[in-house]
Amino acid sequence: MGYLIQWDNTDKTVVLQQYTGEAGKEDLYHLAEESANMLNGVSHTVHLIIDERTIKLSLSSVDMKYLEMHVPPNQGAVVMLVEKNSLPYKQWIQTLGKSRAPKAFDKPFFAATLEEARELLHQLFGVRYP
Repeated sequence: MGYLIQWDNTDKTVVLQQYTGEAGKEDLYHLAEESANMLNGVSHTVHLIIDERTIKLSLSSVDMKYLEMHVPPNQGAVVMLVEKNSLPYKQWIQTLGKSRAPKAFDKPFFAATLEEARELLHQLFGVRYP
């Protein structure tokens, strides 16, 4: 298993997904499934923070469709943590993804650090952190 997934705040309004070690495509799929299960366990909107700084995964149309099938109705914004040099590619994938998987690529945001992602969610969506 090349990932960690957990609630990021006590209100259970943010799920933190982090790739670790040698993460691959099957980890992407497992994360999508586990995240959907967590979100389906609550009725309120839940935002995601996905730390992609340690991986270089290329998404295919099949991957995008798989992600689309696992988006719960209460999924909110998705903040991706990316390295600065990866940002143009990630933005291009987001544009491409919106046409193939509109729910999975609906509300993308980018941040460089976990702290920046949390502040963004606090400022834009009122997410509370202790």
